[in-house]
Amino acid sequence: MKLYSTSFVEITLDVHNQLLLVNWLRPVLSDEYRKGIEETGRVLLAQSLEKLLVNNQRMGVLTVDDQGWLAKISVEVISKSNLKQLAIVSSTDVLQQITNEVLDKKVKDETPYFDTQYFISEEDALEWLIMPLLPRRYWWEQ
Repeated sequence: MKLYSTSFVEITLDVHNQLLLVNWLRPVLSDEYRKGIEETGRVLLAQSLEKLLVNNQRMGVLTVDDQGWLAKISVEVISKSNLKQLAIVSSTDVLQQITNEVLDKKVKDETPYFDTQYFISEEDALEWLIMPLLPRRYWWEQ
């Protein structure tokens, strides 16, 4: 179910899998980015979701100001949320990948634990998010 759609971002709720998908459609201006993130946070909290997929492949690289703002708002939202799994689909741009990892560390230092995985395809990210958690098997149980 599409919840929010603009020329720069689409936010979709997968009701069946209780998963929020954020798909950036093009490189964004600062105010566009902030609107999209604020809407994402609002929905994540309102729906009490545990799974979030953010597809950054077409977004471009954030400004330093937007990176600082994102870290701050992420700490606020994630601290109040039920987030357990965050899948980030990143472009092959090395600068974007480094930025993602630096921001992830900053946020995790100040929030309850959640698992983050990085992907280069949305299909792989979805598979990770909806794959049932299988019980761990130990060598002595086999």
